[in-house]
Amino acid sequence: MTLRENIIEIISDALTADETILPNDILDANNNIIFAASELASRATDLFLEEDDDYAEQVKSFLDGLPPQLPLASIFPKAVNLPIFLDLANLIDLDALDDPAPAEINQLNISEVTDLEAFAHDDRRIQLYIYERPNHLTESFAFIDLTQSSPVTAHTVPRVMTACATLLVGQHAGDMSGRRWIISSMNDGARRQSYVKYHLLLNGYRLTNAIIAPGSTALVGIAETLTTVNEYSQFSEPFEILGEINGRTTVLDTILSSYHVLENYMIRAQIAKVANGNVGTFFGIRHFKQMELAVEKKELDHLTQLFRTSWDIVIGGLTLADFVDTKFTGLFQRVDFLEQPFQEFMRRLTVKKRNEVLHVNNAGELRTALPRIIYQVRCSIVHNKETEFHLSNRELLNPVVLMTLTDLCLPCMQRLAFGLPAAQAPNPLRYDRPALQLY
Repeated sequence: MTLRENIIEIISDALTADETILPNDILDANNNIIFAASELASRATDLFLEEDDDYAEQVKSFLDGLPPQLPLASIFPKAVNLPIFLDLANLIDLDALDDPAPAEINQLNISEVTDLEAFAHDDRRIQLYIYERPNHLTESFAFIDLTQSSPVTAHTVPRVMTACATLLVGQHAGDMSGRRWIISSMNDGARRQSYVKYHLLLNGYRLTNAIIAPGSTALVGIAETLTTVNEYSQFSEPFEILGEINGRTTVLDTILSSYHVLENYMIRAQIAKVANGNVGTFFGIRHFKQMELAVEKKELDHLTQLFRTSWDIVIGGLTLADFVDTKFTGLFQRVDFLEQPFQEFMRRLTVKKRNEVLHVNNAGELRTALPRIIYQVRCSIVHNKETEFHLSNRELLNPVVLMTLTDLCLPCMQRLAFGLPAAQAPNPLRYDRPALQLY
């Protein structure tokens, strides 16, 4: 049979009432519906005509219009996937309709997949992705996402695999709507899913949508502290990195850019300390060696020292310590905050060891923990050797994880990153030798 003949047969079977399911009196009372379906079935060839009347939409309207007392599966059980089938059939190249139905179709199976979705760069959900390796249908597959109510569409689809997917959907007995499916030759679910994921990634898609960072109020009051008396030219490099923060839109990207600034500051503070500690007129190799030694500590130690030095610094009319305290309090007082997931997040970050907790009513303990929280969040995003926990957009679907980043980490990081150059003396980043262009 040709592909056209297969499609017509599937439509005809789907729109033929199964008179063995319902009692005769119900069938007799709905003869008009049975006849209307039969008339639509006789017009199945209209699917391939380029006319004003859209045959597929007429069939969908008919099925949607069935009375509540006459469920689709009770009279047209083979039509449960007909709308999806018609969408796919409409994607087939008209020139291919007279080709034989693909013989390779018997190598393929259709299976549901639950832990897989794909998104384009514009956050659009990918409803249909078909990969076809020419002359190797066993390496090909179709991914169909039916979780949305909109029709299944695609700009371009491969010829043979699209035909196979269409016929398999049309022949599938169970209702496929509202779920995701893979059509492939692979029987093992885990291997099949990872194979499809890899192809989706290679085609430029994301497996999770990026979580957009909220607007920040962390910079309130800083602009009013700037004066023309102060010199800000020492911060030309940090200003460039601060500009990168303003260019980020997602939570994870904004955190990483904010951390880049703090990374600059934590080293800069150590160098400035050496420069300011040598007040003589001569600045030589010995002093540069002191700088080298000053930055040898571990990164977490440097970040902790930066916060410790900055706690009492006034930024935008509020000390950093007071600002951080308000952010912790605001997080814990949210109506949707749950302490158990928060404590589990702290343990997964290795901020706390197993069976330990971060005491949410102890301001001193919270301040001490903040640099480590920020550092471990950064490590978990880049997934370095410090932790096996990987913080991705999928993890941000946990509301407590997300609010910890957006209500606590980001505001505190940005307050310090944007505010420290404006701080009055003693400012750990400023140095008294303008001739030196320090990091």
